Amino acid sequence: MNGTLVVDADSHVEEPQETWQYLDERYSDRRPVPVTGDPAFFKYGANSLWFIDGNVFPKLVAARGVTVYATPVTMEWAKRKTFSLPSQTLLDPDARLKDMDKYGIDIQVNYPTVFLEPLTEDPDFETALIRSYNTYMATQSNKRPDRLKWGAVMPMRRPQEAAAEVRRAKEMGAVAAITTYGTIGDQNIAAPELDPLWAELERTGLPMAIHCGWSNPGITRLFNDAYGSHVLGFTLPVLCAFHAILGGGVLDRFPRLKVLFLEAGCEWIPWQVQRMDHYYESERFRGYVPERKASEYLRDCQIYFTTEAEEINLPLVLKFVGEDRIMIACDQPHEEAREGTVHEIKERGDLTDAQKRKILGQNAVAFYNL
Repeated sequence: MNGTLVVDADSHVEEPQETWQYLDERYSDRRPVPVTGDPAFFKYGANSLWFIDGNVFPKLVAARGVTVYATPVTMEWAKRKTFSLPSQTLLDPDARLKDMDKYGIDIQVNYPTVFLEPLTEDPDFETALIRSYNTYMATQSNKRPDRLKWGAVMPMRRPQEAAAEVRRAKEMGAVAAITTYGTIGDQNIAAPELDPLWAELERTGLPMAIHCGWSNPGITRLFNDAYGSHVLGFTLPVLCAFHAILGGGVLDRFPRLKVLFLEAGCEWIPWQVQRMDHYYESERFRGYVPERKASEYLRDCQIYFTTEAEEINLPLVLKFVGEDRIMIACDQPHEEAREGTVHEIKERGDLTDAQKRKILGQNAVAFYNL
């Protein structure tokens, strides 16, 4: 495998306070700030939280609705990570490059952390936060544009502004748009109100990445521990988004969309596609289905996924989905034990060298137009 180009399709920034330096002045008195307490009184070293509109994020301890991540980096948990703070935050892009070199990564596409859950009930303020974040990511990534790529967060609750942000982000060098909203609260992302966003993505050719996140409060509130929160609360909205895109008519209206489903693994894909096909005929009789079956959209449209390195059914998924549709996600600097992804894929005995090259880099080059 020597000489194989390795592209990490999904890693992250742990946002520092500098993320908000580009915030619209109208919201200067609502700028997110970290509040920090004595580590002895906080579990997991999460003694620092973002204070936004009277609420704190993340919610590692909660009666209902636990969320889990390590920004702001003023918390002890962030300071104890393997990755240095300059690497986590991208304040020093060269520090991140050192971590990439350590784990055999040539090019990395980075996405947000703090936006893994909704931060405010005010969609206009949310849009301002997103624009500041995108400007920060463009500024830091463009210091090493040969190796650091980034995805621009979309203000999903403001579709017209999202369409404008697609244009701005592409001009700033983003290689994808991203949402962590598999649902917009309890709203399906196939809703026609989002058509301005899909139309602009299709027009510009900018790919859309849909990432796991705590976007649906009904699902999020089911869990009062990090285990259930990650396994289901964090993951199920991506499956909802998959159904929305393939089963909600989005690809009928915008067939040239390029869509990537991130951090949910890939073994669920055959199950969900077959489940959607199973109900297609009966629901077509009632008139509630798109023009084609899910399996046909999967075959004919530009739909991509990331895999976990240890998924035992990966060879079967490659056969079901296609070898050109699966890529790796190393998830730096998060702590889901994905740092060894490149090595694990290279060492697998149930994949051919050609499959490994595609998973490790070639498919990401195609998806992100690198």
